[in-house]
Amino acid sequence: MKNIVVNGGKPVVLGVSGTVSVPLTMTVVTGTHGAGASLYHGTYPVDTDVVVNGPRQGCGNHSGTYTCKLTFKFTARKTVKKNSQAGAWGVYASAVGNANAQVVNDKAFQVVRAAKLTANATPEPVKKGQTLTVTGRLTRADWQTGAYTGHARQTVKLQFRKKSSSTYTTVKTVTSGTGGALKATARAEADGYWRWSFPGTSTTGAANATGDYVDVR
Repeated sequence: MKNIVVNGGKPVVLGVSGTVSVPLTMTVVTGTHGAGASLYHGTYPVDTDVVVNGPRQGCGNHSGTYTCKLTFKFTARKTVKKNSQAGAWGVYASAVGNANAQVVNDKAFQVVRAAKLTANATPEPVKKGQTLTVTGRLTRADWQTGAYTGHARQTVKLQFRKKSSSTYTTVKTVTSGTGGALKATARAEADGYWRWSFPGTSTTGAANATGDYVDVR
């Protein structure tokens, strides 16, 4: 097997509830009686704490080189139960037939905790040139408690989008405080939307707050 891609190359993001479908594609070379895969957390095969198996039938019989497509199910707080299970996950893939093969990759993709952001700009409305204060909070899914909790000491960007534009521009970069609290000041120059943006980490997903519109008079 080669060209193994999980979830289109993007992290698998899990909150505190719900199930997500995770696709896997791989190229299987030469005819086989079947090919399949499992996803796991840890080091295969001696130190895994979670294993998610693919469809029992795998990809079935094929001749020649073909693309095998499988779908896995990840359920929040069932598939993953510990926050320590966020981060790098592996793939074990195998094919049986004319060319028996196995592939193991302990760092094939990421499973991350979902993040949320809020934003509130004051005062509203505001006089042109006056100082705005933008507050908010960064939280992330706690798979162990089933709640979203504050995410402190993270780099978060304050961004602005003019009313006439579709693009946000970074104005300031701050570090989230206790409980994920965010606060920054900026000068009001035009009508538009203010938001916080978090790029994500190896264990936590990216997030953007809903823009808070401010009327500048």
